Amino acid sequence: MMLQSTDKRKIYFYLFLFIILLSIHNINSIEKFDKFFKIKSINLKSDIEDKLNKEITNSLNQFYNRNIFSLSINEISNIFRKYNIISEFKVRKKYPASIDIELKKTNILAYYISDNKKIYLGENGKQIKKNNINYNPPLIVGDIKIEKFIGLKNNLTKQGFIFENFNKFYYFKSERWDLLYKNKLLIKLPSNNLEKSLSILKDIIEKINIDKITIIDLRVGETIILS
Repeated sequence: MMLQSTDKRKIYFYLFLFIILLSIHNINSIEKFDKFFKIKSINLKSDIEDKLNKEITNSLNQFYNRNIFSLSINEISNIFRKYNIISEFKVRKKYPASIDIELKKTNILAYYISDNKKIYLGENGKQIKKNNINYNPPLIVGDIKIEKFIGLKNNLTKQGFIFENFNKFYYFKSERWDLLYKNKLLIKLPSNNLEKSLSILKDIIEKINIDKITIIDLRVGETIILS
């Protein structure tokens, strides 16, 4: 996400002044004017870990002493698009010579194993290879399709489930899911009518004592199998 907020009146004033200076060919004034608009301050605010913040800050150093008018927001934004951990960013030019930047990291939803390495999956739908997190996200087992998992997560949230109560997600080639709930209850979902099935599941969990069962099978039409 990108947001540029400017005071148009200030911009028009400075441009008008610049045109006047050009029209009278006052070279010294033009040089002073150009120096006035060279970027002297880049202020970064983020909730990303310090090590990555320093890396991003170093990348932004290239913009110091650039003319604030000639520097495009897109040029700055391209740096942030390289980092999958970033969910949102806002860039604001503060005339005459400052840039304010806000970064927000994505929430880690789950992880899966690829080539014996943990790959984290962000709520922004991007894969994150390295991340320092202070909790254990659920594990996804199977040949993951990111858009399918994000769709499942959104449906679970829509039905009022607490996402953190799920410990494992098993994805099958038939495009259906098994879910491990609170480390003890295995839920078998069908390959279609996912939203309806999750609504039924929510109703079951709220009405029965799940400590007495280990499996809820919703794969067979209108039939509900508890065991």
